[in-house]
Amino acid sequence: MSDSSSRWRDWLPDPATVSWPERLRAGIGGALAILLVSLFAATLMPGTAGLLIAASMGASAVIVFGLPTSPLGQPWPLIGGHLISALVGVLCQRLIPEPHLAAALAVGLAIIAMLACRCAHPPGGATALTAVIGGTAIHELGFAYLLHPVLSGASAVLLMGLLLNNLLPGRHYPLRKHLNSKHGARDPASQARGPVREVDMARALAEQDVLVDLTPAELEQLYLAAERHAARRMAGPLLCADIASRDVLSLAHDLPASDAWRLLHQRDIGSAPVLDAAGRVIGLFAPGEMLQDAPALELAQAALEHWHAKPVSQLMQRSPLQIAHRLPVAELLAQMSASEAHLCIVLDDAGRLYGLISQTDLLVHLFHQQLFATQGGLAAAQN
Repeated sequence: MSDSSSRWRDWLPDPATVSWPERLRAGIGGALAILLVSLFAATLMPGTAGLLIAASMGASAVIVFGLPTSPLGQPWPLIGGHLISALVGVLCQRLIPEPHLAAALAVGLAIIAMLACRCAHPPGGATALTAVIGGTAIHELGFAYLLHPVLSGASAVLLMGLLLNNLLPGRHYPLRKHLNSKHGARDPASQARGPVREVDMARALAEQDVLVDLTPAELEQLYLAAERHAARRMAGPLLCADIASRDVLSLAHDLPASDAWRLLHQRDIGSAPVLDAAGRVIGLFAPGEMLQDAPALELAQAALEHWHAKPVSQLMQRSPLQIAHRLPVAELLAQMSASEAHLCIVLDDAGRLYGLISQTDLLVHLFHQQLFATQGGLAAAQN
């Protein structure tokens, strides 16, 4: 697959994972929440100002009902995010006379404050902005803006969230942060007592230095579910097709070596298979290995200048290690050990390029296999 087509695919949505009953529940919950917010706003603050703050709470409803397990939509981020953002917005409106600068700083400072107080809630940015651009009705409220419409609106969304998100079996709001909390015990669930645990997920998240819209417990659940699927998939012998890299660079046999060098450099790789006019693999272009015998930098430079215009078919390795994609990985280990090859070319049933397997791919596979075997043994012993 070309880089351009891959970039365009990044713009496409991921496959839907939410069922229609869940979509309807989220939509009904959001509608009821905003109805309650709008009634509060219309009663206590008639006019445009009520509509402005209802728009901010509409964004909150999307998170609370559409993404009820998101850390961004839990009670403290919902209430704290709106209140802190409202306070920042009111202060900016009162202390900064230039409206454009006040609006910009209100949103920026609200983001900093929410992250510092561990209550990041994206609609809070709209709440801070509304305090600046909401017009005379909002400005005249002053700090009362925090109580109504902000606190009253956020409380209405929270109330509906507590009612509707807990009506369906298996749905809990606020989010239960520990897998085994339904049993009233502090121990993790039995299936979660493997090598990778919630505390490991929390530490891994802390290392990223970004706000991830999943809790460590949710990540652990995803990990365990993926592990179950992997166990089913790996019930039979693991094949080379399972670990091969598929999106690989291939070179036409008549491509000049200078162009091949450039392509390798763009992908930051050291070699690529060479294909003939019919698309069959005829060799491996690995310029780094060709220079290993050059005793000095001057000789290496001379060799590069000599190879510059030659086609890759004249410079490639003509007998690289080639294997079938249905070959068990256990057999590949023996073949790579015997040949001392660092890379092997994987072919499909028609003998065309399927992918590549490097020593790194094999090492990662062995690590995962050992980890999986260890965790499976521990789970069997505990059960």
